[in-house]
Amino acid sequence: MAGVPETLKGRSFTRVASWSSDELETLLDLADELKTERARRRELRVLPGRTIGLITGEIGMMHWHRGLTELTWRDYAPLAVPYVESAAVIVHADAPWRTLDDFLGACRSGRIRGSGGPNFSVWKFALAGLLDAAGCDPSRLDWSETLSGEQGLGKVLSGEADVAPITMTDARGPLRDHRARALATMEDIRHPQFPEVPTVQESIGVAWQVAHWRGIVAPPGLPDPIRDRFVEALRRVAADAAFRAEAAASAFTVRWRFGDEFARYMEQDDRQFGRVIALLPAETSCMH
Repeated sequence: MAGVPETLKGRSFTRVASWSSDELETLLDLADELKTERARRRELRVLPGRTIGLITGEIGMMHWHRGLTELTWRDYAPLAVPYVESAAVIVHADAPWRTLDDFLGACRSGRIRGSGGPNFSVWKFALAGLLDAAGCDPSRLDWSETLSGEQGLGKVLSGEADVAPITMTDARGPLRDHRARALATMEDIRHPQFPEVPTVQESIGVAWQVAHWRGIVAPPGLPDPIRDRFVEALRRVAADAAFRAEAAASAFTVRWRFGDEFARYMEQDDRQFGRVIALLPAETSCMH
């Protein structure tokens, strides 16, 4: 097990990796082992077959891009997924659409400008899939690439895009400052930090859910006794009040799935992304 490089700490992805690493260090009594590892290496260099790591939902997308990678969720031993942040339909506060149904009506009658990540990204696919599920042509979506969801929301606020289908966690500043509005969340329940925002199901009666998750995995073929030890430790992390409080303070959505349940979740996610990616023209569903 390796720690998180100091140069990366503080970023959203690595904050949750650091939390997980710190909690497991304590619960599994790995302090001396990790101290030796950190002293030996100034930066994170993972050891094949010997590293516990944090992976993201992109594992269900990347292999659908021809020539990018053959890696899939099956190449890991799933331990637990704590962090699940759903996409939301976020528009400018002054946008003409007051509801998701209003927004989809505009999509049916004209083109829509979206932004919030690379061309081959979870947020683009979340919005394209929503359009399809709602009976709209996903080819009406014009996507403006950015490096992050926050940059995509910046394009919405500056009038360069109509919608940023990113997480409300990433958009919480503009949402709370009333510079942006969330029309719906692509989750099966309302976000505890934004209880006024309805789900897609509540808004239009369509069961469409997409989230970007961050899960803890081990090398494939991990012996059951070792896997069970880690899963049990992670169950104790899930029950830890301090861990839950820190996640809530950062507006992270924590929805734990362990072991086989995590594997089924990754499989479903992979299948859904494969179907959505197949809907898009080949020239628009590639990574830049």
